[in-house]
Amino acid sequence: MNQSQFDQLVERVCAVRVTDPQTPLVDLGVDSLHTIALVMAVEEEFGIEVDPDALADPALASPAGLLQYAQAQAGAAAPAAV
Repeated sequence: MNQSQFDQLVERVCAVRVTDPQTPLVDLGVDSLHTIALVMAVEEEFGIEVDPDALADPALASPAGLLQYAQAQAGAAAPAAV
């Protein structure tokens, strides 16, 4: 999933407009309920479990940061090729 596709996911789940993926989610108007819905959508999309403590990291507070985190977690969870 690229940044544009991820931004569309954020827009669809959170009913906001992402003009800059570096903008913090809170500045886009994402509230706590939308954050929960977004985390659930990311978990489903990437097949990962998002650590709730990780969400306190300011680096994850934007669509770009959350996408990087999800991609890293998905990569770490992928089984090694034999």
